Amino acid sequence: MRMLASVFPLSVLLISLCCTCPLKAQVSWPLNRFIPTSAFGLRIHPITKIWQFHSGTDLRAHYEPVMSVMAGMVSDSGENSILGKYVKINHRGIESIYAHLSKVFVIPSEQVHSGQVLGISGNSGRSTAPHLHLSIKVAGKFIDPVRTLEILKTTNQNNLMENLAPIQNDELPLAVLLSLLNHHSSISLSPLQAKQYGVEVADQLPTEEEANDGK
Repeated sequence: MRMLASVFPLSVLLISLCCTCPLKAQVSWPLNRFIPTSAFGLRIHPITKIWQFHSGTDLRAHYEPVMSVMAGMVSDSGENSILGKYVKINHRGIESIYAHLSKVFVIPSEQVHSGQVLGISGNSGRSTAPHLHLSIKVAGKFIDPVRTLEILKTTNQNNLMENLAPIQNDELPLAVLLSLLNHHSSISLSPLQAKQYGVEVADQLPTEEEANDGK
């Protein structure tokens, strides 16, 4: 029963997206080189030195162009003490977040295409060295960005998504979101991580970036 309880909430959210939120098809990597350096999930924070949930994945990047992973609209851009300079893109149900940038080239409400340069990676905000922090949210909850992009890329290669020119994106087919639904356990917290994070089920993921600045 507990396993069913852990599956149900995220399943409902993804099915809801399938029915109500058509997404754009083409998927791009956020950097020319995709090299993770700190994974999604629990980790000892490099600055606070305490166990803390890492809401995204850190990628190796030394002042390099940062690209949108899918077409969408800039929902927010700005700067704060945690993310530094950041950009948030709404992909109609999926949100991608790009943080610790040195420069931002887009503004809120701007439409962007897959692979469009959003800014330059950097070392702004709470960061120990230049890199890109990438987060992805589905229905307001953080999920594993690397696994999610791998699933979407594989779906694309299997011809469920048409690899068209970025400016000619088609809507993401139902099969793609069903694929995410099928892999929900690998894009949310594992049962062990859920236990370590102090929640009953893996679907109880945080909705905010490292609250209270890690204090």
